[in-house]
Amino acid sequence: MANKDEIKKVILDIAGNPVSGAIKDLADAWADAIVSLDTKTPYRAKAKDGDGDGKVQDGTAFERPAKETRETKPTESR
Repeated sequence: MANKDEIKKVILDIAGNPVSGAIKDLADAWADAIVSLDTKTPYRAKAKDGDGDGKVQDGTAFERPAKETRETKPTESR
């Protein structure tokens, strides 16, 4: 079986050797996951904070959504 560097090189070659973008960013993680299939070592994805706000991803189970408040009666008086 190929090692991580060889797998990453093939992933990038197939994608056209991008210098930036999602494929370039994820090639390492994909190579790790592929290598783990052959080594019987379970691959665990690491959560990343993409936008720097301290949350892994907006709307995931790791954070509580803001409580929604609904108005059931009119607040105006005429």
